[in-house]
Amino acid sequence: MAKDFGKTAQGVFAGVGGKGNIRSLVHCATRLRFTLVDNAKADDAAVKAVSGVVSVVKAGGLYQVVIGNDVHEVYEELEKLGAPTGGAAADDGGGAKQSIGNMLIGTIAGVFTPILPAMMGAGLIKGLIAILQMVFPNWASSGDTSYTVIYAAGDALMYFLPILIAFTSAQKFKLDPLLGMVIGAALVYPDIVALYPFGPWGINKFLGIDILVMMRYSGTVLPSIFAVWGAAKLYQHFRKTLPSAIKNFVAPFFTLIITVPLTFLVIGPVFGVVGLGLQSAISSIVVLRFVGPILLGLIIGGFWQVLVVFGLHWAVVPIAMQEMGSPNPLWGNANVSVIFAYSQIAVIAQLGAVLAMASKIKNAERKSAALAAGIGGVFGITEPIIYGFTLPKKKPFFISCFCGAGAGALAALAGNFLVSDGMGIASGMGGMGLFAYPAYLIPNFPQAGMNLAIVLVASLISAGAAFILVYLTYKPDAAELKTDEAVVIDTSKVNMAAAKKVYAPVKGRVLPITQSADPAHQEEALGKGVCFMPLGGKIYAPFDGVVEMVFDTKHAINLVSKDGIELLIHCGIDTVKLGGKGFKVAVKEGDRVTAGQLLFEYNKDIIARAGYNLETQMVITNTETYKRITQAKAGDTLVGDVVLYVE
Repeated sequence: MAKDFGKTAQGVFAGVGGKGNIRSLVHCATRLRFTLVDNAKADDAAVKAVSGVVSVVKAGGLYQVVIGNDVHEVYEELEKLGAPTGGAAADDGGGAKQSIGNMLIGTIAGVFTPILPAMMGAGLIKGLIAILQMVFPNWASSGDTSYTVIYAAGDALMYFLPILIAFTSAQKFKLDPLLGMVIGAALVYPDIVALYPFGPWGINKFLGIDILVMMRYSGTVLPSIFAVWGAAKLYQHFRKTLPSAIKNFVAPFFTLIITVPLTFLVIGPVFGVVGLGLQSAISSIVVLRFVGPILLGLIIGGFWQVLVVFGLHWAVVPIAMQEMGSPNPLWGNANVSVIFAYSQIAVIAQLGAVLAMASKIKNAERKSAALAAGIGGVFGITEPIIYGFTLPKKKPFFISCFCGAGAGALAALAGNFLVSDGMGIASGMGGMGLFAYPAYLIPNFPQAGMNLAIVLVASLISAGAAFILVYLTYKPDAAELKTDEAVVIDTSKVNMAAAKKVYAPVKGRVLPITQSADPAHQEEALGKGVCFMPLGGKIYAPFDGVVEMVFDTKHAINLVSKDGIELLIHCGIDTVKLGGKGFKVAVKEGDRVTAGQLLFEYNKDIIARAGYNLETQMVITNTETYKRITQAKAGDTLVGDVVLYVE
C-alpha cells in the first residue's frame, strides 16, 4: 500500500501545535527539525502515534520528529500546509523562547567549543612555566629568550582571544570568518592597546568629540561576540542589496567601516561605564573596617568568575595594583592588596566543580577533557573550566560562585578578628592558582602565617563545598554517560554461507549503534547498524549497489545493495546545520557503485571547528525485512572489513 505522506504531515502539523507554534522547519537525512514557539504546546504522544513517525527527540532547543527515509516527502507536505520552512532553525539552536541570559550563555559556550583544546593546552603551558619558575627563579630575568618564547606559547591565546572569538562567532553568525578576525584584530591592534596597556578606562576624542570610552580588550569575550553579530547582520544586508559586480569588495568595506567604529563607540562606553561603576563601588567598600572585608569576600569570592566571563575583571585590577603601589602600615609596611586576596578563593571553587563533573562523567574522552581543564585550574587557568564545562551547564557555574562567595565571606570574617583588626585578609603579588598561596605569607607581618592558614582553609571550604554540591546535583547528558566499554561480538549464530555482508565504509573505530551519541540511533529508531569514530576523511561504498539518494547537504547518502539492503550512511551529528560546508560528494543519484568505491569526502577540521561530533552512523533502514542483523566486529577497523552480517 502506498504511503500517505500528506496524512503523516497533517498529524505531525497538528501534534506540534499547528502553524502558530512553528517558528521554522528544516530537515536532515532522517528527521524534521522544528523550532517551536513553545515546546510545551507540542503533544509528544500524539506525534509519536502518527503513522510514518518513528520517534520524537528533543535536543539543542529543537523539536525533532524522526521520519526516516521519507523525511523529504513529509517535509514537502508540511510546506503545503503552511509550515514556515527553511530559516535559521538549524543555526540558532532556537526552540522555545529563551531568556537573554540563557541565550548569552549558550552563545558564549558555543563559540568557545572549537577553541577549548587549544585553551587547555595553553593553560597547561602556563602551569609548566609556573613550576619552572619555582625551580629556576632567575629564568625570566636571565635574558634567555626561551622564557619569552614559551611564555608566548602559553599566553598568546588569551592575549589575542578577541580574534579567536571573532572567528568562531563569525562561523556561528554566518559572517566571512576572515572578516570576523579583522574585527577582532582591531580590538587588540597595537595602537589601541597602547592607549590603555593595563586596563583603566577613559575618555578619548573621536572626530574631535570627547565621547569615546576605551577599555582594554585583550582577553575579553563579549565585545567580539557582539561586534561580529552586528557585522553579520550588516554583511548579509549588503550582500543582498549591492550589485553583484561590486558586492564582493564593497560589502566588506561597508561592514568594517561601520562595525569597527561602532564597536568602540557602543561596546566601549557600555563596558567602560559598568567598569567605572564597579571600580567606584569596590573602592568605597575597601575603606570600611570589619563590614567592608566581608562585603569584599562576598563580591570578589562570588562574582570574580562572572567578571572574567564579561571581561570586567579588568575594572578591579587597577584598584588592586594601586593598593600594591605603596607600603601599607596596617600590614607591616608590605605592598599588599585586600582585593586580590579573595580572587583565589573564587578560582578554586571552579576547580572543585569541574572535578565533581569529571567524577560523574563516564565517557572517557569527555572525562579526560574535564580533568585536563581541572589541571589548568590548579594553576589558576579557569577559562577552559568555565567555557567548556561549568558555564554551559549553568548550575555548576552558579554553585561554584555561591561557594566562592560563602568561603570568601568566612575568610574575611576570620581575618577581621585573627589577623588584621577589621581589615580581613590580604595578599602580595604572586603567581596564579597553586602558586598564589605563597603571596599570603606577607613579609614582616606578625600574623602572616595565620593569614595564609585562613586562605588555605577557605579554599578547601570553597572547593570542597562546590565539589559536594555539584556532585549531588549534576546530571550528565547522554553523550557524557556513553561508555567505551569493550563490546563482545557473538557471531556463532550467523549462517556465514548465506549471510549478506556489509563492509566498513570508513577507517576508524566501530561501535554498536546503541552506543551512538545520537538519541534516535541509540534507540535503533531508524534501524539496526553500527556507528564509527572515523579516521581520515573519506567514505566508501560498503557493498555493490545503487545510489538511491544524495542529500542536498551532502552529509548523508542512501544506498540499495544488489541484494536489496537499504542503507543510510550519515556523517556526523547535526552536521546538516553546515549546509554542505566541508563535504564533497563523488557520486550522484542513480549511480551504480562497487564495494570500496569513493562516495564522498569530508573535512574533519571544518566539522570539528564548527563544534559538531564526527561520529558516522550506518544503519539498515529496512531492518524489518530481515530475520537477524549481527555486528561482525568492534574496535579498530579498516575500509573493507566486514562489520555487519544480514540474514
